[in-house]
Amino acid sequence: MIAIMFKRAVIAVISLWLIGCTATGGTRPTTHVAPDPKAAKINVSLGLNYLQRGEYEIALEKLEKALKQNPNLPSAHNTIALLYQRLGENETAEKHFKQAVQRDAKYSEAQNNYGVFLCQQGRYVEAEQRFLASLKNPLYNKTAQAYENAGMCANRIPDQTLAETYFLKALQINPNLRKSLLQMAKLRFLNVDYDDALSYIQRYQAVALWGASALFTAIQIANKLDDQDAVASYALLLRANFPDSDEAQKVKKGEY
Repeated sequence: MIAIMFKRAVIAVISLWLIGCTATGGTRPTTHVAPDPKAAKINVSLGLNYLQRGEYEIALEKLEKALKQNPNLPSAHNTIALLYQRLGENETAEKHFKQAVQRDAKYSEAQNNYGVFLCQQGRYVEAEQRFLASLKNPLYNKTAQAYENAGMCANRIPDQTLAETYFLKALQINPNLRKSLLQMAKLRFLNVDYDDALSYIQRYQAVALWGASALFTAIQIANKLDDQDAVASYALLLRANFPDSDEAQKVKKGEY
């Protein structure tokens, strides 16, 4: 009897010691999250908010919790894919992008985001397919951005004709898309259509703040049109606002 009581006491002490290690040691106890679709959507919203603020650890915690609460929620997979993309974990990011679009092929936001991801990986044909898939949903309210993304991706191939096609479609929907306006100015400049290039850079100037690339393009166009006053004005802005840029160095050497 004494021996049995002694064994029980030892087991009790060991059990208490193990519990103490779980509570205070480096290993976090496994927690069970009950399925809760409504709570999952809330956690996705919170995760996206933390992601946008750059608080990635908290964002990951919220999004993982959302997926435990609803593993089939496309927005949870899309958002956590964006997080892993920012963290450079491309394999995991793609896994979640695939999960998002497989669960809802009409989820245009995920299709568009997946397209951007694929383009960054140099997988241009696959990327274009995703951009076009995002446009199949007539309720999607960011079709202009999807066309613009497709244009930016086509530029990386490079396929200038295809890029121009997409930029023009984007601008038909939203005439003030600054990236599309700037890229059209560059493409028309390359096509030796300087008057049209000037029109696009002027439209860009009306809706966006100058950047080094845009100012350099403006300088190139003005130079071809022999408007040296404009060249001098744009060059002054470039040197004043972006003195260390590659574009400023090129202008300094007269390489435009």
